[in-house]
Amino acid sequence: MEPSEAISELSKMPERTGAQSCFGMPVSAGERTVIPIAEVSYGFGFGWGSGTAEQDDGDEFGAGSGGAGGGGSRARGVAVIEVSPDGVAIHPVRDRTAIQLAQFAFLSAAAAVLSRTLIKLFRG
Repeated sequence: MEPSEAISELSKMPERTGAQSCFGMPVSAGERTVIPIAEVSYGFGFGWGSGTAEQDDGDEFGAGSGGAGGGGSRARGVAVIEVSPDGVAIHPVRDRTAIQLAQFAFLSAAAAVLSRTLIKLFRG
């Protein structure tokens, strides 16, 4: 892909994102309607370059150019909006895995700090 084509594709990114990326299709059951809400994030990077390489004796070995790029996206459910005759309510979606990973990271860091402190106390 040529650099101009890549830049053209990247310029279309705002058209592809928006409220339709975050709010799902409403689902109705009886008098209740549920609207799912998602968090959508994306990132990308790219680069181009060229250059020459020299041999030990100072002669030019060759020239080259190249480019690369990459990107990714993520969407995760964060809440649902419930519309009923009783009113509107927002129910958050709790990510238990993320909570458990945060607890594990905290406990690991606390254990590391505690063990270093105890080692310093016993060594004097």
